Amino acid sequence: MAPSASEENYSTLTQVSPALTDEKLSGALTDWFDENITFTRWEYVGEIGKGDSYLSEVRRIRIHGVNRYGVNKHVQVILKTIPQNTCRRLSFRSDEFFKNEIAFYTKVLPALLNFQSKTNVKEHFDHHVKIFLTHCDGLHDVICLQDISLQGYRNIVRQQSIDIEHCKITIKTLAQFHALSFAMRDQEPEEFYKICNAVSETYCDLRLWNWYKRFWNRICKIAIDAVEKEYPDSIYLKKVKDFAVPQTYFKMIYAIKDKKNAVISHGDPWTNNFLYRYKNNDVTSAKIIDFQLTRYSSPVLDLSYFVYNSTGQELRQQYYNDLLKYYYEVLSTQIKGMGSDPVRIYPWDVFMDEVKRYSCFGLGSSFEMTPLIVLDPEDAIDLEIEGNKEVNIDDIWKLGPIKTKEGRQRAADNVVHCVDNGYI
Repeated sequence: MAPSASEENYSTLTQVSPALTDEKLSGALTDWFDENITFTRWEYVGEIGKGDSYLSEVRRIRIHGVNRYGVNKHVQVILKTIPQNTCRRLSFRSDEFFKNEIAFYTKVLPALLNFQSKTNVKEHFDHHVKIFLTHCDGLHDVICLQDISLQGYRNIVRQQSIDIEHCKITIKTLAQFHALSFAMRDQEPEEFYKICNAVSETYCDLRLWNWYKRFWNRICKIAIDAVEKEYPDSIYLKKVKDFAVPQTYFKMIYAIKDKKNAVISHGDPWTNNFLYRYKNNDVTSAKIIDFQLTRYSSPVLDLSYFVYNSTGQELRQQYYNDLLKYYYEVLSTQIKGMGSDPVRIYPWDVFMDEVKRYSCFGLGSSFEMTPLIVLDPEDAIDLEIEGNKEVNIDDIWKLGPIKTKEGRQRAADNVVHCVDNGYI
């Protein structure tokens, strides 16, 4: 178990992670400030919300140093470390997720941004957080990112569905991110395919079925229960029973393996993985965080994942078709601005065909996400698990039927929307 804030030794970070040596921190500070800085101490600022992170331990800290003139310097960061609890680390395969995110920040994102810098696009994609340092060895992995809460960015409440203003700014951010891949693949295909090979599938793959199948069966039962209670004796109940089967997981794998129009995608784009900034209470911009599930796949997988894990039925009924058009409009504008032809490389009819074929991916992902999203923080799963061996995640994530009508309605309405649009 990680030491509490009152037990920390603020002269060194090696007790948090052996990888965070004074030498490594001094090097990171030197790179950050572009002058020689020697690490002196660190300062605890706070934890993140309970239940907001299962794959890593996350805390907000300040890292202090001094330059050769004796001037103090510091940077405030979000420090993500691989769980010290052995059972948790092994059971959740945390090393794979850390490796994937580190590859994104150190290999993939720099290449995408370097390509963008050579184009004449008017509105550059800069909706990401700067990396401070990383370490990857499978046992003491670290990802340390700039804390942009100091710039006014913050999360919205994860239990709430997103409103139209936040929805549009999020979709715009996703579209601009996906556009980088389309344009780079068109203009620099060899370099693009190199970075695609840097990331790997961490969640939907044949090799992971034995790891996931018991939990998949659990969350399928939760989805069926929600529809059965909110829409009894309906076509929606019949459809969800047909959909909530093991074969659907393999259809999700197939969707990921379709690389015809694939991009570097986020993999987990629900509202908790976006930070928003405001002016006069109006949302003005968003940044994407947490790329542990990043993959190379159709952009529709990201889009449908966002729709079914972040929006409510009322918003979808009013704006869904407009939001599809808005996503494609932003995507096309950005691709064109970088010097490629969106009509040639990803025409509207091809996009809409993938929406029809692969929006069920978002529904499948919501079977897991919705019960976790609507879970009250006080009901968050205790991850300090005894033992030093891997256990099945179904023995840890012992989710039961959704307790509240509001939560069940949210899960059931995802099914309703998919059925009404002919996606399942």
